[in-house]
Amino acid sequence: MMTAQKNRGRRAVAVAALAMLTFGVTSCSAINQQATTMHYAASDGIVVNVGELDVRNLMFITKSATDEARVLGSLVNDTDREMTLKMKLSTGTATVKVPAQSVVDFEKDKNKTLLPSTGVAPGAQAVTTLSVGPNSDEVKVPVIDGTLEEYRDFVPGGFDPSELSHLTPSPKPAGH
Repeated sequence: MMTAQKNRGRRAVAVAALAMLTFGVTSCSAINQQATTMHYAASDGIVVNVGELDVRNLMFITKSATDEARVLGSLVNDTDREMTLKMKLSTGTATVKVPAQSVVDFEKDKNKTLLPSTGVAPGAQAVTTLSVGPNSDEVKVPVIDGTLEEYRDFVPGGFDPSELSHLTPSPKPAGH
């Protein structure tokens, strides 16, 4: 026979268990940063602002650490005055003028910008100082090659498909 006291005790235990379960399921955000609040570059390049100039999806594409590299990405100038971005690596410097109220898209041939080399192999990041007037920021810019098809047209000197032969899987031995 169930008494009122036993019934209250079971209810208390059930309420406590439900409270612990609810806390356990929903408390992740109490100790962890919410992933939806993090800003990130949803592509292969980096996103950074240097002064009032917006640098979007910046990356370098090359065949090797010592070959010429092309700059990819875009620069957005929302101000009423021209700006000049200076990109300085240990291997060389490139300077780009960005007219007022305009976007410089490095993928377009008229904005093609080359560096003597990046000093690092594709897959690494090149330490680069970006400067606009008195503002500067040292960033790590991704260096890529033509492994991804969408970038092959931008490889300085052209892309050679034989450079991907190391990515072809070996045939499986018979009987496996």
